[in-house]
Amino acid sequence: MPERKSRPANSTEQTFERLSRLSDLSMALSSGVDLVELLKNMAKSAREAIKADEIYFMLLDRETFELCFTAFSGSKRKRPNQIRCLDRRTIINSEEEFGFAPCSTESMTSEEVLSAEALLLRNAFSCRQRLLYTGEMHDPLFKDAPFKSAMIIPLATNTQCVGLMVVGNIGRTKAFNVNDLEEATVYANLAAMKIEHSGLLQERENRIREMEKLNILAKRFSSVQTLEGLIGLSFEYLAQLIGHDLGIVCLFKDDEETRYFVSRLPLAPASLDSLTGHIDDISLKIRGKPARITRCQQLFLPGQNAMSMDKVFRRKIQSFMTVPLTVQGKNIGLINLSATRQKAFNREHLRTFTTLSNLLSTAIENVKIRLYLERRIDEISVLFEISQSITSTLVLDEVLDSIVNFSMEMMNALRCELRLLDSTGELLEVRASRGLSKSFLSSTAIKIGEGIIGSCFSQRLPISVVDARKDPRTKYTSLVKREKLAGLLAVPIMQRGRPIGVITIYTSKPRDFSQDEIDLLSTFASQASIAIENAQLYAEMKRQYLSMVMALAAAIEAKDSYTHGHSTKVMEYAVKIGTELGLTEEELETVRYAGLLHDIGKIGIKDVILTKQERLTSEEIEELQRHPEYGASIMERVEILKEIAPLTLYHHERFDGTGYPLGLKGDQIPLGARILAVADTYDAMIADRPYRKAFPFEFVRQEMKKAAGSQLDPEIVKVFFEILKREGIDK
Repeated sequence: MPERKSRPANSTEQTFERLSRLSDLSMALSSGVDLVELLKNMAKSAREAIKADEIYFMLLDRETFELCFTAFSGSKRKRPNQIRCLDRRTIINSEEEFGFAPCSTESMTSEEVLSAEALLLRNAFSCRQRLLYTGEMHDPLFKDAPFKSAMIIPLATNTQCVGLMVVGNIGRTKAFNVNDLEEATVYANLAAMKIEHSGLLQERENRIREMEKLNILAKRFSSVQTLEGLIGLSFEYLAQLIGHDLGIVCLFKDDEETRYFVSRLPLAPASLDSLTGHIDDISLKIRGKPARITRCQQLFLPGQNAMSMDKVFRRKIQSFMTVPLTVQGKNIGLINLSATRQKAFNREHLRTFTTLSNLLSTAIENVKIRLYLERRIDEISVLFEISQSITSTLVLDEVLDSIVNFSMEMMNALRCELRLLDSTGELLEVRASRGLSKSFLSSTAIKIGEGIIGSCFSQRLPISVVDARKDPRTKYTSLVKREKLAGLLAVPIMQRGRPIGVITIYTSKPRDFSQDEIDLLSTFASQASIAIENAQLYAEMKRQYLSMVMALAAAIEAKDSYTHGHSTKVMEYAVKIGTELGLTEEELETVRYAGLLHDIGKIGIKDVILTKQERLTSEEIEELQRHPEYGASIMERVEILKEIAPLTLYHHERFDGTGYPLGLKGDQIPLGARILAVADTYDAMIADRPYRKAFPFEFVRQEMKKAAGSQLDPEIVKVFFEILKREGIDK
């Protein structure tokens, strides 16, 4: 066996050489020399000092958990390039640290065919102990290894083991001793210290750059107004920080989930299905309950080619990361990055990803709050406008029609019906509808608690149905199919804590109404109930008002038996004229009641004047002509009669200005008063009076035509006789 080369005999010279080399290494350690270059120089220096054939370094890649060949000095032979490390003590449990770890489809425990040298080094790294092999005894660890003598020293710091320093002699046994081991350990410790320092510096620089980008991102988040914009901006920055091919964001809301895809490469269908299944599992884990996917949307970054998710995909997902989106301890969603290459993500990527997800979570919540407030403000504004609109009329049928129209507008639907409880208290009858056939409405009698609508009424809760054709609660399935109805939303109309009706929205296609839509229509139904109640109260007040008016009219006619029925006839004629002239329902109501009460002032006239059969004296005529003033005075004292007071006061004014009490002329006279004048004149002439008999129709017509333009409004006279002709009253 060849003899080991002699060392310098002079221990002082030997020590000086050793210290000189270590001094040079210390200077190099403090300089900015590249780590790989430094390790090469260290290997060369140590080889010369220890008289080894070769020295090389294997460093641990903490992201791939592999020992990687990094630097050497010695013969150029084939050495292990990468050795998978199976010792779990080297692996940080990312799942415990972050919640969801970066994953790879490649198994960590897959079998490998290792060389004897690679197997030796992996086992040595697992032991974490210095190994000195002299070749004197058979050692199974070194069986088939290329060394006759060897030292394997862990590169250890206070916190971790970062690799191995391998010192070998190919040809000689007993090439190294304990002193050589100690000297090699010094080199190994210096190398470990430099490796750790370089790693910390690199990590610091990476973190600074990362935080600078994230700080810019946080500032830009504040100016983004939409969720889609936030997500797109996030992935724009993620593309700069972490290479990936597909990004997915899932946002949770109650039992609903919205998914956003940002795809950069075409993916194999099976791979995408597998990833989607993974996302489903993670989503369930985060939420604790299943959710329905209500919306999927693909987003595209600036400059990215639009690519539909239903294209033929070719690439397979090999790596992915998933982290939850959390705000104040509440999970609001998740974010995922996927790549078509193995080992695409590491621990640093996960940390960066987690930091960005925290920023995104807060930004999403802020946008959601802002959008919610804006939506609520818009809804309140719309509801306020609608409320004003439906309360602008007190006619019940008009109110119900407005409710139906506004309901359709808010829900973007083309079919709607409104049912109210009928007088029997058992059936819900259709009171207003749009977009539904008469045959459908007439064939769908609904009892309380019956079908979807009846259940909505009895349960006092909204009911949303995706497809009424398939829902077992649908009572008239065949009619629903014939009418081509599918989606259905029914909300109860509540009045003072009790249901009075149901608003039902229909769609022609299946539709899953969102909770926001249900809440909006329910809120509107609450507003509608107020309008309905007001209209019902108004209708009741009108009935009572009409009863009072009729009682007053009867009191007037009781004073003058000869004018019995006169007020009623004047009212009927006046309403016909007003309808022909296009008066509104409200204006017609005023004319109707003014017709009944136009002579109410006669209550203040002495009976002797009203019942006198001879011609009246000038004084009596003057007294009789004061009845419009008496009537207006009475009405002005009663709130509900104030509107008709002017018509009563002016119904004896003449078109030419010669009438009484004020001598108004033409358009100065209210239209209602001019209508009453025509109706009053006609009925007075065709009726018997104490002092004369009724005039023939033709005589009345000729006399009123003569009076047109002087006493009466000519246009109204013309319209009135056209009405009489149409009704067959022309003689």
